[in-house]
Amino acid sequence: MATIKTVLENKGREIITVDGNVSVSKAIEIMASKSIGALVIQDEKYPDGIITERDVLRLWSEKEKVQNAPVKEIMSKNLVVTNIDDTLIDAMAVMIRKKIRHLLVMDGVTVAGLLSIRDLVKEQIKGSEAKIRLLEDFLSSEISKEL
Repeated sequence: MATIKTVLENKGREIITVDGNVSVSKAIEIMASKSIGALVIQDEKYPDGIITERDVLRLWSEKEKVQNAPVKEIMSKNLVVTNIDDTLIDAMAVMIRKKIRHLLVMDGVTVAGLLSIRDLVKEQIKGSEAKIRLLEDFLSSEISKEL
C-alpha cells in the first residue's frame, strides 16, 4: 500500500507559504500564477492556517469587503493534517470525512508537504494501472501455456 511519503516523492514537497498579513487579493494572485488551489499561512516557524480556492469562492459575494483584508482574517485555522507514514487510503478517508480538498503532511513536528485530493487520486490510479498490467501479463502468460 502506497504511503503519503511515496506520493510526496512523486509530486514534490514544495509548499507555497505566505505571511498572514498578505491581502486576500495578493493570495488569489499567487494561487493563480502558480496554478495551485491552496496557500499555507505561516507567520513564524509553524503553519497558522490555510486559504484555499474554496475559501475565496465562499467570500466572492463580499469581495469588496475582503479583497484587501489580510488572509489571517479568513484563513481556515483548524488545520487538518496527515502523517507522512499514513497510507493513501487513510489520507483520502480524512479528506472525505472532513470535506476538504487539501491536506497538510507532517513528519513529526516538521511540515513535509501539502497534498490535494487530485494528488491522491492520481497516485491511486497509477497503482491500479500497474495492477491491471500485472494481471494482463499473468493472464496472457497463462493463455500461452495452454496453447
